[in-house]
Amino acid sequence: MNTLPTFRKTPLATALVVGGALLIGLAGCSKKSDEATENAPPASATAAEPAPASTAAGAMASDTSAMGTPASATSTAADMSGITPAGTETAGMGADVTSGPITDTQFYTQAMTRDQEEIATAQMVAGQSTDAGVKALANKIIGDHQSFDKKVQAAAGTGVTAPTGTVDPNVQGKTGKDLDKAYVDAMVADHEKDIAVFENAAKNASTPDARKLASAALPTLHNHLKMAQDLQKKMVASS
Repeated sequence: MNTLPTFRKTPLATALVVGGALLIGLAGCSKKSDEATENAPPASATAAEPAPASTAAGAMASDTSAMGTPASATSTAADMSGITPAGTETAGMGADVTSGPITDTQFYTQAMTRDQEEIATAQMVAGQSTDAGVKALANKIIGDHQSFDKKVQAAAGTGVTAPTGTVDPNVQGKTGKDLDKAYVDAMVADHEKDIAVFENAAKNASTPDARKLASAALPTLHNHLKMAQDLQKKMVASS
């Protein structure tokens, strides 16, 4: 029996072997590709995470620091410093003007403030008191202080604003003999203070006009004080 030449078997066997290996290789690559796809992390997992808030805030602070301090921060610091802005202090009020140097504005402010309060208090007492001596004192104070207040306002000009008169709180709400006593006591105390201020202004005021005005008012103030002291003594004796 004749045998086929071996060279005809070899190509077919080789092809089958090679073809099988190729198929196996392709199948392996496909399997590896599928596994790679299955094991790959989700797209969201690979996205960059946002920076922590503290880091972002720090970056913003660093960026804005070069912009300078805001105007509001500067004004707040100035407000908290306790410094009173120039021009906001009421001249003459809250300062000791009974001794030492005193400006004309301080004196005029004190004088008008005292005038308006004493006028308002005297008007209330004159309308309510039944004591002849108390009513006489109140009317005397009204006339004299109204006249003097006009002189002070003329001397001060527009530099000082005349305050609105308010009734002395020590007298407010009193009636009858309590009103009389409270008023007389208040006038003694008030005129003692007034005289101290006016005597100092007569010597130490910053302008000749202020010194002259203060000196001219002193006799009237002393007269008011004496009238009030006499009534005070009379009330003490009769009690």
